[in-house]
Amino acid sequence: MMFSPDSTLENPRVAYAIGRNYGNAVQRNRVRRQCKAILREAETQLLKGRYLIGVRRSRPHPAFADLRDDMNDLLVRLKDRK
Repeated sequence: MMFSPDSTLENPRVAYAIGRNYGNAVQRNRVRRQCKAILREAETQLLKGRYLIGVRRSRPHPAFADLRDDMNDLLVRLKDRK
């Protein structure tokens, strides 16, 4: 996850980078939808700015709970850094 702070934005902006080596279009869209759902749950924690979320295939298609834990961990690390 990359973050670029921008206090002029009303809402955070999020982009996704999921390469074709992750899987077919169905698999890539599923993980993108899951990431969007996780960020929707954590929208009160998001700082104003631009986010780039990259997904790599490190293990065979993680469960939603694992993905949520990883995303929440990244958000906590980002807040601690600021």
